[in-house]
Amino acid sequence: MGKPNRTALRQLIFIVMIAAVAILSIMLRWLDRPTPPTRTIVKSYGISTLPPTPATNTVLTPVDKTPSLTVENRHSRDSAGKSEEFPVTSTPNGTAPSPDTGSSQSAYPITPPEPKASVLPSNSFNQEIAVYEEPGSTYFIPTQFHGKIVHRIAPIENEKVIALTFDDGPWPRTTSQVLDILKHNNIVATFFWVGQNLQAYPKIAQQVVADGHAIGNHTWHHSYRQMDRPTAVAELDKTAELIYKTTGIRTALFRPPGGILTNGVADYAKQRNYTIIMWSNDPMDYRPLSAKELVKNVIRTAKPGCIVLMHDGGGNHYETVKALPETIQELQKLGYRFVSVPELLELGMIEN
Repeated sequence: MGKPNRTALRQLIFIVMIAAVAILSIMLRWLDRPTPPTRTIVKSYGISTLPPTPATNTVLTPVDKTPSLTVENRHSRDSAGKSEEFPVTSTPNGTAPSPDTGSSQSAYPITPPEPKASVLPSNSFNQEIAVYEEPGSTYFIPTQFHGKIVHRIAPIENEKVIALTFDDGPWPRTTSQVLDILKHNNIVATFFWVGQNLQAYPKIAQQVVADGHAIGNHTWHHSYRQMDRPTAVAELDKTAELIYKTTGIRTALFRPPGGILTNGVADYAKQRNYTIIMWSNDPMDYRPLSAKELVKNVIRTAKPGCIVLMHDGGGNHYETVKALPETIQELQKLGYRFVSVPELLELGMIEN
């Protein structure tokens, strides 16, 4: 057998090495190939570009372009759940009403009920809404109150504490007047904001927070009508995002307009683990009552741990402002200490 041809052997080895390098290069390119991009849904409230907490689900809904209608009525529910009607002045375009309505009652555009739940019209109002497991909160809320409805708290050792709450703001003049009175008396309160009013008066809202008061969500349109799921989501989440964008506050407190728990928004709020804050003391300042009558109404039903319902927005509440100093003085004479709703929740158990 002859000697092997060394030149041929070298050529064979060289060819094998080239082939190995080519195969390795192909494998590396395959491993480094780009993965398909993940489709991301971006919220389009038209009010905030701040990153939300991680979303667990996304609901996409079409926009309803139906023009808004208004009716001349407003409902309010007392602590026993009774519904009453009284006239208001409403605006035709769904924007924040004028502060001068000429009465002590509240003014909001309310669309009439329809045979089925429908979407409230407002451009991109509910186009893309991210739904979260938890609302998150700047305030500490004990877990026993997550997703619960609260009318009154039973304080430990029956301590005389009371929470003043103000609905439907922020509002020009009235809110600032209320803030001045609270500051003069070194009192904290809780304000439940309507989203469209917050959008109209952000500077007033920032002053409320700067003064140390607590904030709750009171929906975007202050509507009592029945809502489908996407509309209820938009009413709550759009307001929550604007509160955060305007003030840096994340709130897990929610108060349903008119105390209505059955139109879809409260159910969604409970699923999100909001605490539903109702009231146990209603002086009825949405009626044309005098300041003295309002004071008497508060004092007559005051109890330890009660939540007082008042209004700083939604209409002319001059009598509420006029009644507030005397209301505070009379409650202090009775030994009451004023706390915010988050502070009240830390002091006891639910007593509905």
